[in-house]
Amino acid sequence: MTFQDDFEGVEVETPLGAFRAGRGRGDWNADDDYKSARRAVRRKMSFYRHLWTAASVLGLLLIIDIITGPDEFWVQWVALVWGIVIALHFLNSFVFDSVLGRDAERRMVERELRKRKSSG
Repeated sequence: MTFQDDFEGVEVETPLGAFRAGRGRGDWNADDDYKSARRAVRRKMSFYRHLWTAASVLGLLLIIDIITGPDEFWVQWVALVWGIVIALHFLNSFVFDSVLGRDAERRMVERELRKRKSSG
């Protein structure tokens, strides 16, 4: 969980998405494009932080695994599971949002409104 300076509440980030409980301070003045861009940047930065954390921790675990002896090489299983989680986080941050996220929903609503205006 992270606490944002301009946000009164809690933001919970998962590999499959993020959600907030609370309300933002000053967000009522921001326009939709700014909010959308800020959301996209936060999603991407969250992925990069997750990737850096995984690389750091897995590097440390690899060193521990090498020091404790090569008989039982276990770090690859941790790396495999964490790699799957990172892959899901990547898809959510860079791929699925443009297909299934809020921006896609906004584009579909705008397209539907244009259809209705042109037919009526």
